[in-house]
Amino acid sequence: MVRRRTGTGRVEEVADINNRGRPMCSLCNIPKHPSTYTEATLKRTIDHFYLSEGHRYRAPGPTEYLPTGRPREVAIYQDSLKAGLRFPLHPFLVEFFCTFSLSPGQLVPNALRMLNYYLLVCVRHGMDPSVNVFRVLFEMKLLDRYDCYIVFSHRDRGLPTHDHFKIPNCPSSNSGWKNRFFFVKPVAGSFPFPLDWGVPPLEEFNSTPILSEQEIDSLIILRATEPLGRSMNDALTDDALVSAGIGRPYGREKLYSHLSDAKNLLVDFRRTLTHECFADMSADQFSEDFLEELARKNARGQKKRRRSLDRFLHPPPTRPS
Repeated sequence: MVRRRTGTGRVEEVADINNRGRPMCSLCNIPKHPSTYTEATLKRTIDHFYLSEGHRYRAPGPTEYLPTGRPREVAIYQDSLKAGLRFPLHPFLVEFFCTFSLSPGQLVPNALRMLNYYLLVCVRHGMDPSVNVFRVLFEMKLLDRYDCYIVFSHRDRGLPTHDHFKIPNCPSSNSGWKNRFFFVKPVAGSFPFPLDWGVPPLEEFNSTPILSEQEIDSLIILRATEPLGRSMNDALTDDALVSAGIGRPYGREKLYSHLSDAKNLLVDFRRTLTHECFADMSADQFSEDFLEELARKNARGQKKRRRSLDRFLHPPPTRPS
């Protein structure tokens, strides 16, 4: 039995084996500090990272702690989003978490960066990402002072430099990341990966896997690949993540929606023009740069109108004189 904290802060005794037959992390090994997230910071995070509309996001209450909140919820760190975590998870990430009975919140931000970077390089080469190949390239370790958090170290250090799997530099510090978490759940159904925090299976992960011929070929290609950037931030851009199937281009979809609105406005505008040079032009004849700029202005105008309406409907409290 292990002691676990529920979403309401109550501590209870539960079996130390999850539904996959794996041992779960004990409460004493999980950080016991509340989240600094508020509804306002959560809204900014959703807007900044264009998070999926197919999920519900919730800021923790003052008595809610890791690892899980309400039913079907999973705890996610803001710094995990910076590391490229997006919902719905890529099938390779789902396979990784299910194989080792881990929850996404157990990977420190830099560990997620390495996992996503490996996935990105595989996609760039048209290769299927393999959990076993990743195990050959990286070693799983525990974060100091906690046996629930996972870090990865480069396993190629004993090889000649030209035989390394070359990765960009990770941020040297992610200070305060454990305090910046919130809860996520799907609108319908449940997540396809474990919600409980399992004990990291170091021995299983770090054992030498048997690779297929295809996986050996992939390993050779990966070790011959030059880094995709000087730093992980250069490599794991929004466009790069989208190209690898990590998340979806919600921000771009919004821009294209405004772009479509802008074209319709141009059609109406053309009808009012009296100058012969413009009257015979269709919306498709305007340059893409012009249309995109008009779409951005339209989006900014909508935001300003929403802010004005919010101030009208919810005026700030007046200070006593």
